[in-house]
Amino acid sequence: MNKTTLDRRRCEELVKASAGGDGAAWTALVKEIWPYLIHLAKSSRSMGAMARSEDHVRNVVTAVVAKLGRDDRRGLNLSLSWCARNTSKGFDDWLRVVTTNVIRDYVRHELGDALSRTGAEPSVTGFLNEFRTSPILDSLGIRPPITAAQTARELLQFAENHLPALQLSALRAWLDGHELGEIAEQGALPDADEARKLVRAAIATLRRHFVGPTAST
Repeated sequence: MNKTTLDRRRCEELVKASAGGDGAAWTALVKEIWPYLIHLAKSSRSMGAMARSEDHVRNVVTAVVAKLGRDDRRGLNLSLSWCARNTSKGFDDWLRVVTTNVIRDYVRHELGDALSRTGAEPSVTGFLNEFRTSPILDSLGIRPPITAAQTARELLQFAENHLPALQLSALRAWLDGHELGEIAEQGALPDADEARKLVRAAIATLRRHFVGPTAST
């Protein structure tokens, strides 16, 4: 079961008690926030397709709780100073920011693991899926594209602001389905290996942007 809101007053009372070393209050707080964290993970666009996986959602929630409880609940205690600085907001707002950061780290880690398992650049379909499920779409104000053609179009528009001309041209040809030899010809490159290097460089540059900006806690 998940829930979309928190009892802010109760949570803040439990946070203060936990900060004072009350282990029972910490246990009660975890029980209180767990369903809310599930809601945040499942409704996060940053999670992309992972939001439909109970395992990924549970991993994120567990990571958030671990972050709050680490080092005698030092992470949780940061909420007190954050709420003091942001008087119009409360613990639920702070928890949303923390969860967003954890989700972005988790997605980055999962994408990185997937890439290390393949040992090579992704297929066009795989790379488009990375972009489609990327949290960068939130900051761009783009609805997740549905078709591959829509995704490629949005990706290239994004790439125009982040890639040098040669990389952009190579990426566009690669997305259009051209072989590396053809890309080399079109770009007046020495050989297919040089085209491969350009495509890989373009992919690496864009991936660094896919997770999006990290909110400050």
